[in-house]
Amino acid sequence: MADIAFDTMPYVREIFRELDSTDPETSTVLIRGRSGTGKSTLLAAVRTRLRARGVPLRETIRENLYAPMPEPITIGADGCAERRHSGSGPRPALIIDDAHTLSPTDLESLCASIESGKYTVVVAAQPRPHDTRLRTLADAVARRGRVVDLRPLGVSDITPFARELGMAVPRAVAQHIHQQTGGIRGGVVAALTAACSARLDAGVRAVDDAVSHWARSLLDNLEPDLLETLAVATTGTGLDSTELTEVLGVDPPAAQRLIDRARATALVTDADLLLAPAVPALRTILGDRRYLAVQRRLLAARLDAGLLRDQTALALAESGVRDDRLADFLCAAAEHAGPAAVRFYSAAAAAGADQDRIALRWAEAAARTGDGETAMRLAEPVLARAEVTGAELADAVRICAGVLTRRGLVGRAAQLYTWLGAHRIGPDWAVGATVLSLAGNVRDAAELSGASAQWPPTEANTQARLIATALGASLTRGESAVAVSTLLQAAHIDVNSDRFLPCTPVSIATLLCLSTGDPRRAGESLLRATDSGARGGQPRVLAAWVAMLGGDEQGAAATVAALDWDALDIRDRLLAHGVAVGLARRGGDHVALTKAWQAAYPLFDDVDADLLTLLPVGELWLAGIRLRDERRITPLVEASLSLLRSLNQPPTWANAFHWYGVQAAIAHKSPDDLLPHAHLLKSAAESGDRHAAVLADAGRTWVFVLRGEVSAAHVEQAVTGLRGIGLTWDAARLASEAALSADDSATATALLKLARAIRSDSRPQEFSPPPTATAQPARGRGATPDPAVRSTDGNPILSEREREVAELVLLGLTYREIGARLYISAKTVEHHVARIRRRIGAGSRSELLSMLRAMGHGSLLV
Repeated sequence: MADIAFDTMPYVREIFRELDSTDPETSTVLIRGRSGTGKSTLLAAVRTRLRARGVPLRETIRENLYAPMPEPITIGADGCAERRHSGSGPRPALIIDDAHTLSPTDLESLCASIESGKYTVVVAAQPRPHDTRLRTLADAVARRGRVVDLRPLGVSDITPFARELGMAVPRAVAQHIHQQTGGIRGGVVAALTAACSARLDAGVRAVDDAVSHWARSLLDNLEPDLLETLAVATTGTGLDSTELTEVLGVDPPAAQRLIDRARATALVTDADLLLAPAVPALRTILGDRRYLAVQRRLLAARLDAGLLRDQTALALAESGVRDDRLADFLCAAAEHAGPAAVRFYSAAAAAGADQDRIALRWAEAAARTGDGETAMRLAEPVLARAEVTGAELADAVRICAGVLTRRGLVGRAAQLYTWLGAHRIGPDWAVGATVLSLAGNVRDAAELSGASAQWPPTEANTQARLIATALGASLTRGESAVAVSTLLQAAHIDVNSDRFLPCTPVSIATLLCLSTGDPRRAGESLLRATDSGARGGQPRVLAAWVAMLGGDEQGAAATVAALDWDALDIRDRLLAHGVAVGLARRGGDHVALTKAWQAAYPLFDDVDADLLTLLPVGELWLAGIRLRDERRITPLVEASLSLLRSLNQPPTWANAFHWYGVQAAIAHKSPDDLLPHAHLLKSAAESGDRHAAVLADAGRTWVFVLRGEVSAAHVEQAVTGLRGIGLTWDAARLASEAALSADDSATATALLKLARAIRSDSRPQEFSPPPTATAQPARGRGATPDPAVRSTDGNPILSEREREVAELVLLGLTYREIGARLYISAKTVEHHVARIRRRIGAGSRSELLSMLRAMGHGSLLV
């Protein structure tokens, strides 16, 4: 192996320089390291270098004692011939490997050879701190030379070490290799060789197989007592000689020797933990019976000494140890284990705990970590158990209903609370009332709320009580502000972390603010509130909604792109799909819209309509109309309308959905379909609801625009209103549609400017760096448009008239139609388009359309 292969070993270059030196002083080096750290490889390189220089070598102590190396013959001062090293030739060298295996006599001889100073001595040995003879050897070397300790490779050393060996692996594979081998060179070499011989997609699997084989080969050569010591090391709790005497039944000196030998192997880390790939092989070699016997004795020793720790208990239970005391310990530990509680309860069950006794606590922990399958599997049987108590029954219903609600099956969740009834619900009346309100069952929700006076307002149920109160207030006209304040108050409460609720106060508050036209406050609720129970991607999904409805499509798109969709609850997944189709629709990207729709519609049959799904159902409704596939979403739309009717059309939730209904009717070009939604908005407006008044006015104005009756003053008023309630994209679109329908050029131009101003003002500055003319950015799904893209000299690439033409070209109008809209000739339009192509460097019409969309044009007219 070339010298460069030793760059990751400390002091190797210095050792080589000393050995190559012509200095008459001898060199003495002790190379210490665990098995597999490269001692023998380094000694082989030392031998090669010394032989190349003609240095006589001896590699055994016996050979050194009884067959002295010949020295050059010189004449002494008395004239007699004597054999003495003259210093003119290379000094002889003594190379000893595995010095820890030498007998006491040989170790004494080796120390004597070092002290004599006649030889260059290079010795390799394992570290054995409890061996006094090896400590004496180390002291002797330290007086005349140096002691070099070889350490395992660090994570950052794997890649350069691979390069030294002429190999290369991806960073992720290198990290996995370190995790599997602990950085021991022997294991790393085996893993690298396997990884480089396998396909790229099979690298990790090849590493695992190679390291397992390497570990098995090392274990095959170990004595039974050392194997049992390694069985103790599987728990990672440290190797203690006093404990080992009790567990293995050996005397203290033997226990110390076993600890030294175990730590010197390649399979035990610095934390006295056996490498994970070695555990299956160790169990196979020892046999499960003997392996578990060692683990049980270790458990007894730890329990008797009061030293059992949580992670040790987990490791023992998961290895197969069954013991009642261990099960009780794990159940107690699970109470304060946080997200890891599921693992503790599972281990307790494996250790022999009564599963019926821990089922509800286990289910609660599983539900809080998003494992709804486990939660339902454990909690549902409790509902049919005859001997269950009232409190346990209420907890089982709460867990099952919570899982169902987060899956979007609020109807089934409501059925559970209807079955439970007010007489058995106990302190969970608020949770039941929340679920029933979400499902539109206000009568049963009121019945459960009527039982509230029987239960004290304790800290444990404060958050659930505030959620139920706020949700009830949101169903009353004019109470939306009170509801949001109450929900934010609930979000700040630090409640008992083990209670799983069907929805979080922040999620309701955010969606309520968005439904009432206040995206700014929705964003503030996400930023300021301490979310009690919102886990996984729910806050990010809500943040994407806030960004999209607030006009920041680029920020929303970035948030959606970063989502882990598989980790989302089903209802949160529906929300995420709503953002995805909404961004594609606003961006005018038909391909992206089709893909987003196709990804979303398999979910339609898996969810029920409830108050928290109204916004995504509305967005999906418009997408279905755009793609002429409305039939897929129709059942959810009808269910949403039925829900609102059952709740007597509460404006806080109904206004936004009826606005989607207005947009749907406009997309259908059907004024008759628009009238029911318009009448409901008008009714709410007449009752003093400002949000409904703005939407009603905008809907009426839009109908006039579609008829070709454009009043600039009325349009500006409607646009200003929509902009004021956060619907900036809708406001810009209304202004654009009005511009296309205007009779005179001045009005059309003014309204197009108004549309662009709204979109420009709503875009956050940090998301709009000015691109250059030669490198236009790719416009992803939902990207924020930037119609006034500028060149490197700071001037707009397109003139005002060219931007107007670009907008209409992207709408799909012909040159004649564009000319009619802008009161110019078709020939003039053709000249404008040709100039646009030259300015942005488009080689074809399709490239022209693509580049214009990338620059942000076209989204105002979709």
